[in-house]
Amino acid sequence: MKKSICITLLIVLTLPALPVFAQQAVSSTDSVPSLSEVIIQGYESQRRLLETPASVSVITTRDMQRYTNTSLVPALNTIPGVRMEERSPGSYRLSIRGSLLRSPFGIRNVKVYWDDIPFTDAGGNSYFNLIDQAGVSQLEILKGPGGSLYGANTGGVVIMHTAEDAGQNSNDKKHSANVQLTGGSYGLLAESARWKFKNPHFSSAFTQSHIQSDGYRDNTRMRRDLLQWNGSALLSEKDKLSWIVSYTDMFYQTPGGLTLQQMQDNPKQSRPATPALPGAKDQKASIYNKTLLAGISNKYAFNDRWSNVTSAMISYTDFKNPFITNYETRAENNAGLRTKMLYEAGKGVHHFKVAGGLEWLYNYSVINNYGNKQGKRDTIQYKDRISASQVYPFVQGEWEIAKKIYLQAGVSSNFFNYHYRRLTDTDDSRKTKTLDEQILPRFSALFRLTSTLSLYTSASKGFSPPTLAEIRPSEGSIYTSLQPEYGWNREIGLKGNLFRGRFQFDVTAYRFQLQNAIVRRVNDVGAEYFVNAGGTKQWGIEAYVEYMLIRNPAAAIRSVKIWSSGTFNDFSFKGYKTGNDDFSGKALTGIAKYIICSGTDIVTSPGLYLNVSLNITSGLPLNDANSVYAPGYELLQGKLGWKKEFNAWSLGLFAGTDNALNQLYSLGNDINAIGNRYYNPAPLRNYYGGLTIGF
Repeated sequence: MKKSICITLLIVLTLPALPVFAQQAVSSTDSVPSLSEVIIQGYESQRRLLETPASVSVITTRDMQRYTNTSLVPALNTIPGVRMEERSPGSYRLSIRGSLLRSPFGIRNVKVYWDDIPFTDAGGNSYFNLIDQAGVSQLEILKGPGGSLYGANTGGVVIMHTAEDAGQNSNDKKHSANVQLTGGSYGLLAESARWKFKNPHFSSAFTQSHIQSDGYRDNTRMRRDLLQWNGSALLSEKDKLSWIVSYTDMFYQTPGGLTLQQMQDNPKQSRPATPALPGAKDQKASIYNKTLLAGISNKYAFNDRWSNVTSAMISYTDFKNPFITNYETRAENNAGLRTKMLYEAGKGVHHFKVAGGLEWLYNYSVINNYGNKQGKRDTIQYKDRISASQVYPFVQGEWEIAKKIYLQAGVSSNFFNYHYRRLTDTDDSRKTKTLDEQILPRFSALFRLTSTLSLYTSASKGFSPPTLAEIRPSEGSIYTSLQPEYGWNREIGLKGNLFRGRFQFDVTAYRFQLQNAIVRRVNDVGAEYFVNAGGTKQWGIEAYVEYMLIRNPAAAIRSVKIWSSGTFNDFSFKGYKTGNDDFSGKALTGIAKYIICSGTDIVTSPGLYLNVSLNITSGLPLNDANSVYAPGYELLQGKLGWKKEFNAWSLGLFAGTDNALNQLYSLGNDINAIGNRYYNPAPLRNYYGGLTIGF
């Protein structure tokens, strides 16, 4: 097996070099956009990647289309320092620099935005699985604490962008539409339709998508339907309005974890029954989520120096979760407001910019727990009313000196409290918990060594209070003793492009020390709860490189690019004791020592294209004691397609494979699981194919 992996990797990295000998002349122009030319919006930089004093990665539409078009998981896993897991179809969780430690499902400890509109709620949760990539044009990932401008997080920030922008590319077609159909193994069926209207003053896009799958394992069916409307309008030369409205209806089954022996015997099975508990299939374990979200953002320029951006959002989620031990229902109401004043002055040698404002988030949830009788509600267990609010003011200044030095400094403070009331208790009075506020500074600097090479460094403090799902986990207890986790991150990086932009790279080394780390634990019946577990020491190196071997739009082979990302972690617990056990010095649970992802992208003039990638992930500890490790794996993926533009329409055909090496592995492990049920097996070798039509 190791030999075949080495051979495969050699082919992936060297195959593109073969056509180079046939290409004697290479054009300096390129239809493939250069990553270094992407404008970064995060930290109010509005600068190219080479001029941004932060560790930032970008996922474009081209990166997303490298894979199945039905999931963001493989594209996000090409980013160094980022790991997205899928325990079952539709059940995602996202880790940035080790923030997975406290996330049994979903996304915690990471702030998410739609452009400038808050997407993460006041309870600290982000339903990232409700997003369809058909409605997203670009993802920015800001790695490391971003509290100085984005509030409570220690993992980082994800900013989603849409392509529709009034006043931009006004020469584009006024009306355009795109339809895509995909089918594949295990009953995969997906379709999306998108219609866009655009003129110099107004843009609008409607997106509809549907995806369904029977799943690889027993009890892993899923279905998701999405409607989305987004756009922007120039109300005047000074005033621009943007919006997004989306409705998602999602259902997916949760098969539960298996022991290693169960996975080896039959990886397709769901969690079986035991003498004490029924199985996942018997209890119809699943998630039902219906969410309506509306957001609006207005940018107004008072003059050449002063402007304001104000954004607001509201959302409602109807959530149901039949679980093995209970049946939980949640009605979640969310609201948010973000406003900031921007001041910009100076040109030429000195350029100065200040952003200051406030973000407010509010959540009110009605949470009820019942017994679960084969997927139906039984006797009431708990009735809770919980609300949470977060408020944080922020200010950041940026100073550009002679086009060589960029300095950023910012600070914010976070105010978090929650109220809870248990109607099923004798004392059903309303109780309040207020957490101590934190001062969250960030300092960063970038020095342009040359016009194509930059050195940057930063220091920032992160703060993340427990989420409502941790204060009040699904088993029903309320843990008011949980405290926020916080810590300082320091990093240094080098990024640039050489050989007229052909070779691009970004390398970062960082050290993050977390205090009061929130860690997931599981009780005797498999229900989760959370504790503060001392601290962590996290040293890491992240690297991304890409090289354009061929870049000639006039040749038969228009472009050949090879790329590779590497994540190298040395994470360990510090001062972590529970009972008689001392886990200090143990490797951080659920975090791989290294992840290397490499690939090749080939585009030809006749319209044929090929994308191949190989993800090599090391083994990782499954419990805090490090007594059990998940084995490493090598994930080979490939996609072959053809695109052709005609006079008024276009056609595309594609086919691909996932897990081409037929590896038995778990993409989303249940850490610290009782009964050694750590593993959620991912599909073995599988295939997909489809077509796109544009007009």
